[in-house]
Amino acid sequence: MTVVEEVKEHIELNVFHSQLWDALDSGNQVKVVNQASNQLLNYYGQYDADENPLPVPAIVEQVLWVLMIDDSMKRADMGVTSINVSGMTLNVSQRDRSISPEVLRMLGRRVGRYGLPIADTFRHRTNSNYAKRGY
Repeated sequence: MTVVEEVKEHIELNVFHSQLWDALDSGNQVKVVNQASNQLLNYYGQYDADENPLPVPAIVEQVLWVLMIDDSMKRADMGVTSINVSGMTLNVSQRDRSISPEVLRMLGRRVGRYGLPIADTFRHRTNSNYAKRGY
């Protein structure tokens, strides 16, 4: 079963507000699933399309998020901080809105860390090379 078929099945069984998805033809459904999958694979480096695939519910939430993004959200991604419409001002902060809040709840935020073993740091006192420095 392909990812697109899994997403279709998940939406049919689990998503009540799926009007935006239902209105798409099959070609556009494939496009939006590919776009959502690529966004998540780029954001979450620990997942891989072949060996460690993304969870289908996360892809579904990202698909629905991509379909709901309007013009003001796209402008905010390009750096716009406020939009004025008929005397009303909409302030959009400098936040990354490319990933669905539901996906962030499911998979967590991306956190960068260095994987540096203690033996490779100056704190490893049993290594004779570091011991002669006086640490």
